[in-house]
Amino acid sequence: MGWLILSLLLALVLFWAVGAHNRLTRLRREVLRQWSTVDTIWLKWLMRLQGSLSARQILAWPSEADDLQALLEACESVVEALADARQQALDHPSLNKLLERHEVLMQCIDSVAQGMPDTLRPRLLSAQARILQNIPPALVPYHHAVESYNAALAQAPARWLARRLRLRPALALRLPARDAATP
Repeated sequence: MGWLILSLLLALVLFWAVGAHNRLTRLRREVLRQWSTVDTIWLKWLMRLQGSLSARQILAWPSEADDLQALLEACESVVEALADARQQALDHPSLNKLLERHEVLMQCIDSVAQGMPDTLRPRLLSAQARILQNIPPALVPYHHAVESYNAALAQAPARWLARRLRLRPALALRLPARDAATP
C-alpha cells in the first residue's frame, strides 16, 4: 500500500512538473513572439531612415558626407544589435547593447541635424520622430508578455523548476526618455 501512495505522489509531481514546464515554455514563446513584432517595427523605421539618407543627399551635401556616413554606420550598428538580440534569445547583454546603440544613433541624428541645411533637416528629424513614436507603443505588448513570464518564474513551486531548467527572467526594454527640447 505504501508503494502505491508513493507512486501516486511521484506521478502527481511528474504531472505538475510537465505542466509547469509547458506553461513556462508557452510564456517564453509569447515573449519571443512579441519581441519579433518590436524587432520588425524597429527594422522598418531604421530602413526608412537609411533610405532617407541616400547617396544623392550625400552628394548634394559633400562638405558633411563624413557626418552622414557616421549616421549610416550608427543605423547599421543598431540593425546588428537587433540581430544579436534576436539570436541571443533576448539575453540581458544583447538588449543592453541594443539600448546603447539606439541612444548613440539618436545622439548622432541630433548632432548631424544641427549642421544640416534646412532642406534636408526636416526629413532626418521626421525619421527620428517616427522611430521615437513607433517603438514605445510596440514595446507595450512585449512588456506585458515579459511581466507574465517573470511572474510565472517567481511563483513558489515554479521557481524551483525554473532554477533547475536554468530559465532566467526576461528583460523589459525601457528606452531612455528623450528631452522634448532636443531637436
